[in-house]
Amino acid sequence: MLKIPPDYTFLIQIAIFVAFWLIAKRLWFDPALRVIAARRERSEGAVEEARAIAAEAQRLRADHAAALEQTRSEAQRELQEIIRGAEAEQKRLVAEASAEAHRTLTDVQARVADEVARARRTLRDDAGALARMVTEKVLGRPA
Repeated sequence: MLKIPPDYTFLIQIAIFVAFWLIAKRLWFDPALRVIAARRERSEGAVEEARAIAAEAQRLRADHAAALEQTRSEAQRELQEIIRGAEAEQKRLVAEASAEAHRTLTDVQARVADEVARARRTLRDDAGALARMVTEKVLGRPA
């Protein structure tokens, strides 16, 4: 039971409690609090490091996407240049072939015209002789 005023045993118990508290604080609570604080610092450091790594990964993803898009656009541009070059080459080849065909046609037409003219001359020359021959055969005498 509690007596008022308390006797000296109560004061001894308070002194023992304070001594025990100081010893426990020094040997148990302070090291435990240091461990807890160190763990918190490591955890917070790890979280910050994870955030930094995530930010770096995001930046690298963005850089990679930009580089990929640039490469795609360059490839598309080069493809368009190749297509334009091929179309120009095709037009040039068609124009050359058309010109060659036109030259060949003109040459053939000229040769045919020459041969027709030669054949007509030959026929004119031969027509007179043939007419004489037919006349001689029909008349039975030289013409």
